[in-house]
Amino acid sequence: MIAMKLAWLLFQGLLCVAFVYLGSAFALGLMVLLVLIPVCSLAVNLYACRKVQFRVEAPQNLRKNQQGSICVKIDNPTLFPLLRNVLVVEAVNQLNREKKKMVQVTAVAPRKEKTITLQAGSGYCGRIRISVSNVKLYDCFGLVGVRCKCNGVAHMTVQPDLFEMDITLLPSIAGVQDSELYSQERPGSDLTETFQIREYVPGDSPRQVHWKLSSKFDKLIVRDPSLPITQNILVFWERTGESGNQEIIDAQAEIVVSLCHSLLEQSMQFMIGWNDTDRNRCVLHTIRNTDELVAIVPRLMRATGAKEGYSGAGLLLRDGTYALCEHMVYLAEQPQSEAMDLCRFGHVTMLLSDGNALDGAAVFDAEHYAEQLAGIAL
Repeated sequence: MIAMKLAWLLFQGLLCVAFVYLGSAFALGLMVLLVLIPVCSLAVNLYACRKVQFRVEAPQNLRKNQQGSICVKIDNPTLFPLLRNVLVVEAVNQLNREKKKMVQVTAVAPRKEKTITLQAGSGYCGRIRISVSNVKLYDCFGLVGVRCKCNGVAHMTVQPDLFEMDITLLPSIAGVQDSELYSQERPGSDLTETFQIREYVPGDSPRQVHWKLSSKFDKLIVRDPSLPITQNILVFWERTGESGNQEIIDAQAEIVVSLCHSLLEQSMQFMIGWNDTDRNRCVLHTIRNTDELVAIVPRLMRATGAKEGYSGAGLLLRDGTYALCEHMVYLAEQPQSEAMDLCRFGHVTMLLSDGNALDGAAVFDAEHYAEQLAGIAL
């Protein structure tokens, strides 16, 4: 842009010399034309900046290290051409604040729509906000720019990679059954509730035989026991006390989603929560099936952390006491002071990445977290 401005000034200087010393009428006419073009373009751009529209389209989901095609569509409804448009497209990972800026220069014909295709992605999971952050309309020489209203935004979620976690549920301190709900999809081991009635097959336990039905139909009939669905679990991601280490944030995101996925695989319903550091409030959602978990991941992947501020544990104790239960998982980089108060309500399993973690906590790092947390007890 600077080079074009310098070239315009240099050319105008040469034309001025030609007119003054040679009396060239052609040079004078060309000088006037080179002044009129930016002036007319300025007037057009001042009018068009209120009319032009921007739309951004992006894929909903990506894998880590995958590049997605971002389409920026510029709609020029006016009768005038937009000779030189400079767009700044910004991609921000809302989870870890990773930022990328892309600058594009293009022209748009009258009453036409122009599509610009860009590539964006991330090596870290998170919700990426794609926006047209800055637009200026210039004349063909790039002399005077008119700022244009930006209204194009799209989002795409870079999904976390999952790993298997073997979860053991410790006996309730109060000795109370966590739930009276039973799975409708598969049998379990609770003989007090019947999952289904069927004919005997070799290997069935004698305890499963339904003797009354067996005598009625003159053949062995067994009943499969039901699988209790545990609901009394809270998974909480502390977003205060974050150092800004992108590898640790990425590991935490994969741990919390993998943990939730493993709980559902073992027919354990639960509540997931985190603290919104921008609004100082606690976010809590009940998860009963995989569809509900998939639906909440994009929102979870934009849970921006903060180094200081009101802790998630404090917000949970203040506004979310209804979610405190017998089995709680507290995931954090650095445990906040209020975290110990959660132990008054139930058993708290702390998953921490801080080297100075509390005694009894499960400690992980950004490289070996899948092996370090392959098995945990809640």
